[in-house]
Amino acid sequence: MASEESFVVLVHHRGSVNRKTRSGVKFTDKNPLCIVVTSTTSYDDLVSAVLMKLGLDGAKRVKKFFYRIPVTVLQNTVKYDCFTINNDVDLQVMFLCRRQFPEVRTPELLARLVDVVSSSGGSNRNTNTLANPAGSSSRPAVASSSIPVYEPVVQHVASPSFAVDLNGTEGEEYA
Repeated sequence: MASEESFVVLVHHRGSVNRKTRSGVKFTDKNPLCIVVTSTTSYDDLVSAVLMKLGLDGAKRVKKFFYRIPVTVLQNTVKYDCFTINNDVDLQVMFLCRRQFPEVRTPELLARLVDVVSSSGGSNRNTNTLANPAGSSSRPAVASSSIPVYEPVVQHVASPSFAVDLNGTEGEEYA
């Protein structure tokens, strides 16, 4: 089986895109991650690798990647533009560019990270959050495998002598 070519991608996770540079586009993050990828790496694999390496899996998500894409090579200078990677097809552009521009040995990405948002609209590190208990502070009760969560048992009326007629006549029993 032939081994697949793997290579390093620098992933900036802080900072921004600076477009007013001599090389066209530069990322301002001074401390990028090194991620090893292959031409069969999927977008989801790349997202997972970045979040796992940062220790942010479940707390953050990648909104999008910006690729510092080489567009021209003039003598010893490479000019770059910015390309957004949102899926597997976009990621293939980076692999194709790497083959077309061997002068650029290490592709660079900027990962735009955002907080994981719960269905209630707020940021939430724990996706198992339940409602706030009555009379509690703003701290939510959290489901956990080590702490059982009990709901109060609702007692249903068992005897028809306690039933109430919703039409306004009281005291009638229902069979």
